[in-house]
Amino acid sequence: MPITYTPAQRHAINGVLSIFETGRMPTAASYSTCTILPDGAGISYGTHQSTDRAGSLDAIVKRYIELGGVHAAALQPYLPYFAANESAAEPPKGPWSAKTRAVIDILKAAGADPKMQQAQEEVFDRDYFMPAVNHANQIGLTKALSLLVVYDTCIHSGPGGVTMIRNMFAAKSPANGGTEAEWVKAYLNARRNWLATHKMTILHGTVYRMDALKALVDAGNWDLVMPFKIRTVTVA
Repeated sequence: MPITYTPAQRHAINGVLSIFETGRMPTAASYSTCTILPDGAGISYGTHQSTDRAGSLDAIVKRYIELGGVHAAALQPYLPYFAANESAAEPPKGPWSAKTRAVIDILKAAGADPKMQQAQEEVFDRDYFMPAVNHANQIGLTKALSLLVVYDTCIHSGPGGVTMIRNMFAAKSPANGGTEAEWVKAYLNARRNWLATHKMTILHGTVYRMDALKALVDAGNWDLVMPFKIRTVTVA
């Protein structure tokens, strides 16, 4: 049976990921969030914190231009800039080049445009959420919390990261005769260990994501019934 989720559960899933990525529940202002973090990914932008190096920011900018957004003409000349991942070479705390400052200013302004908000949602649905749904269906998952666990990996490590983690533990998936709860617990443990021991030490500090998801498992909130807390923020 294909996994299903209600609009409220999708809202909860988006809320948790927004807290992981930005520290707060999504708001209209979240679409304009723009910075450079010390992770080598270049500009991080929008409610899902798409990045230059990952290519998600490139895809959003291209889609925004296709939609004819208010700031589309201003962003068009910077497509080669995004393609070359130029912002990935910028120091996180600056000073940034004049080109990067100009790009960030345009992106911040564009975040208020409904067409930019549409572009962000379309790209993340296509490239991250639907791959998470497909993974969940292959594994035999049925619960909203299980989908959140898989989607978190797609957002944080790319859709291919799910298969990588699945190969790190022996628990059988529900599709292969295992139980959903035990599989999800084994997955979270494997991913936490992978993050905690990764050669990119900046990932060590992201194990909180697994701890927060495990707390939802321990609480038995498989249907993501709101309100609930992620770290110190309420998802409601």
